[in-house]
Amino acid sequence: MTEPQHSEPSPPEVEAERPAVQWPEVPVPTGDPLVDRALSLLDGVVGSPVPDHGELYTGVHDGLLEALDAEPGLPAPPQSSPRPEGDS
Repeated sequence: MTEPQHSEPSPPEVEAERPAVQWPEVPVPTGDPLVDRALSLLDGVVGSPVPDHGELYTGVHDGLLEALDAEPGLPAPPQSSPRPEGDS
């Protein structure tokens, strides 16, 4: 026969204090308007909820691709805005 095991209640868990997030400094302007516009989107990351970060990083990525695809020496094209559905 086995004897009942008595377990002592575990102490309440203490939540470990999380270290403060250290964000990078504001990027230094590059002199390229397309790159600077793309990098300026990073300003919104600090104050935005984590679920929104993916959309912000996608915007930075797309802006940098636009800068890479641009013809050197030409002025920056106006910011593209999504077309309403049904327009072609």
